Amino acid sequence: VQTIRTIPDAFPGKLNTCGRIAVHSAGNFVLVSNRGHDSIAVFRVQHALPRAGMLTMVGNFHTRGATPRHFQFDASGQWLITANQDSDRICVFRFNLANGRLDWTGHEYRVPSPNFVCNVQPHAEEVVELSDERPSDAVAADLATQQVGGGGVLQGGLLRSGATVPLPRINSRL
Repeated sequence: VQTIRTIPDAFPGKLNTCGRIAVHSAGNFVLVSNRGHDSIAVFRVQHALPRAGMLTMVGNFHTRGATPRHFQFDASGQWLITANQDSDRICVFRFNLANGRLDWTGHEYRVPSPNFVCNVQPHAEEVVELSDERPSDAVAADLATQQVGGGGVLQGGLLRSGATVPLPRINSRL
């Protein structure tokens, strides 16, 4: 059993609560959202004996908003989307599969009180519609349909809750 802090030692623990905990699909990283510190803590999973299964801190990465209620990887595992409930923002980060770092892409979207994000595969007819838009790469097409709790469904560049949100044009080769 291992007990590990998800926030820096200098930050008062009473001002923070942990939210979501997720294991990256490759099994090499564990991520935890910090509500209060407004960050995502990333831990590397050790695979070599004698420390197999133990976690080491990669870092804390600010979510570019307040109260990261939820976060989700896209299907490729290279992009992380955060739902910052108290700042009405969804933000997109690039996830470095080699070292676990999160880098903000500059893409953020105003959504009223987002509390859930889900990766959804588009139907065939939606993919045809997206191909007409010529996204910068396949990752943008994967991000084309995201479900946003508290805010509707992001499909084909539209947030289906009355608000229109442009899709990020992300190049995975950056």
